[in-house]
Amino acid sequence: MSWWGYIKAGGNIKTAIMIWSKIRKELHDRLADNLKSRLNYHMTSYKNSTGYIGRAWITYDGVEVINFSNLETWSEFKSLSNLTVGTNYSTHSPVDESKRTEGLLMEKGEFSKYDFGESAWQFINLDIESAIESENAILRALAVLDRRVGIKRLEKIEIKEKHPFVLNLIKLRRKY
Repeated sequence: MSWWGYIKAGGNIKTAIMIWSKIRKELHDRLADNLKSRLNYHMTSYKNSTGYIGRAWITYDGVEVINFSNLETWSEFKSLSNLTVGTNYSTHSPVDESKRTEGLLMEKGEFSKYDFGESAWQFINLDIESAIESENAILRALAVLDRRVGIKRLEKIEIKEKHPFVLNLIKLRRKY
């Protein structure tokens, strides 16, 4: 069962928060050494909101580089999840590469907090090769940040990668 499935099935929110903290720690432990003190993962739900309002985000040197917002996903796509992630929520099709806005790492609402949470859960339970080859851009992004992926492997991934979010994280990884 996914961690979001656990919550939907009536799991205790305190347990779900504890689960996120463990997932976050596992993601951080897997970061490449040059990113450990610079990159962080965050997730929140907003008190007094309906159940789906919340977001996840990634920071680099304390600056937010990417945002996964449930509200934006709903506003832009009238869904709660990207089809490539495999949640049980209402989904939308992936963004066509030809329709991307130049300069954006991710289209507004392309991925939600649910997508990030589910992908993080999947990532810690996948082998690195499956994550790299996944159609899910979040899994590929987490993979390029992982210490098990070397610089030569990053170069090979960069050649075939099309998603700007993943390409940007490759650049951050290779920066230092």
